[in-house]
Amino acid sequence: MASIRGKLFSAVARAAGNVNPMIVEKKHKNVVKDLRSMEPLFRHFIAPIGYRFQKAEADGVPVEVFSKKKDGSDNVVLVIHGGAYISRMMFYYRLLNKRYSKASGGGTVVHFDYRCAPEAIYPAALEDIMKVWRWLLDNGVKPENVLTVGDSAGGHLSVNLMMKLHDLGMAQPRAAILMSPWLDMTASGHTYVENYKVDPVFGIKGQTPSPDEVRNMLMTSDLYMWLGDNDRKDPYISPVYAEFDNTYPPMLVTAGGNEMLLSDSETLVEKLRAVGVNARLYVAEGMFHVFNIYQLFPESRRALKEMSRFIRESFGYLA
Repeated sequence: MASIRGKLFSAVARAAGNVNPMIVEKKHKNVVKDLRSMEPLFRHFIAPIGYRFQKAEADGVPVEVFSKKKDGSDNVVLVIHGGAYISRMMFYYRLLNKRYSKASGGGTVVHFDYRCAPEAIYPAALEDIMKVWRWLLDNGVKPENVLTVGDSAGGHLSVNLMMKLHDLGMAQPRAAILMSPWLDMTASGHTYVENYKVDPVFGIKGQTPSPDEVRNMLMTSDLYMWLGDNDRKDPYISPVYAEFDNTYPPMLVTAGGNEMLLSDSETLVEKLRAVGVNARLYVAEGMFHVFNIYQLFPESRRALKEMSRFIRESFGYLA
């Protein structure tokens, strides 16, 4: 059962964040405009006492670096933001920097702003994350000292990074955290239908359309404009169709129990476990898409504690 405060935030998410194609069309909403509405806010970030905040470029890709001034470690948390491959980096991702740094033993937190649709389509974001990865290596960062954290489309891009490194025969990051990863562009999972009436972000309260109706709505949504003309079943486009092996790193996958994308997480974890990868699935009952990033209700705080524990464990700070 969701907490009272968690239910309140679900209601706020339903009112403010619904991107269901039916509602978008009815209200004449512009998905791109809405998802980018907060980008100009808080362009300048003041780091807490004891930390520094710097901007850089990785072969043309904007990068932000958050690090301790003293007693830092060699560890790096690479944050990969979400936003349906439409929204650019938003300010609220920075609010978790200190938490990530502390959990990684004083590690550096790196953000980057990959190219988005409609100006850029696949594989633009994948090309950009590979530039950032090579930039980290060129600056002396070892793959085994990197843990990635990605939400929604950022979770997809995190998986794409690991797939690309695998295919190139390159070393994987130490571990990965995926928050409500968006991994199935065919919308074939069971929760796309089962959770439609309870998902406050993508669904419509109380309505249960047929599987074909749900998928037809999603197939025509602007949320998929980043695909271009690419095959939705291409493993890089929909990693639920990818083949994995035991060379992939440990992963913590979190999801809300009420979100339509829950089956994406379930499928990925099932496939990873089947080949011997240490993959954990953390599902918060009654929660919505990427509920973790908010720190104002119990379910979010518990999930963030689980993430911090996973980071500490991954870097060897838990016995």
